[in-house]
Amino acid sequence: MSEPLESEDPLVEPEPVLVPGDDRDTLAALREQAQEIIDEVLGGTEPSGEHLRAKLRSSIARHPGFPELALLEHLMNRASGS
Repeated sequence: MSEPLESEDPLVEPEPVLVPGDDRDTLAALREQAQEIIDEVLGGTEPSGEHLRAKLRSSIARHPGFPELALLEHLMNRASGS
């Protein structure tokens, strides 16, 4: 079994070593966080935020089952002024 290669440049961070199962756990945690943010936004009752909530619902409809993608799309659209 070989050992991880050490960087010759001390200023370069080594690549992280992924343990089997980490990717799935990380993705599940990301999805859970994204869903919590979405729920918080959609739970708002301010009339001035209805347009924002409608746009978020549209993003969710385009990415069913993938709240992280829906939230990302929504935030990117807001940043670009769409």
